[in-house]
Amino acid sequence: MTSYRCYFLGEDGKIQGAEVIEAETDAAALEAAEQRLLACKFPSIEVWDRARRVGTVLPAPQAPSQNSGEEPGTEDDMLSLPA
Repeated sequence: MTSYRCYFLGEDGKIQGAEVIEAETDAAALEAAEQRLLACKFPSIEVWDRARRVGTVLPAPQAPSQNSGEEPGTEDDMLSLPA
């Protein structure tokens, strides 16, 4: 197992906290950081393996609202095809 450091970043991009996690692979470390991001108040987490930045975990983008106020199947929803 490898020890990874998770740095919890504030809105300004500055480190607000840190946690050491153990993981078998970089992918597993990033997955663990994603789980921590869901449970914390910080907007992002950087994952490091010593001096190597493994990656940055950000919240998943929000899906657009399905209820835009228009009826489904209106002309705005349909694709225009060339004649």
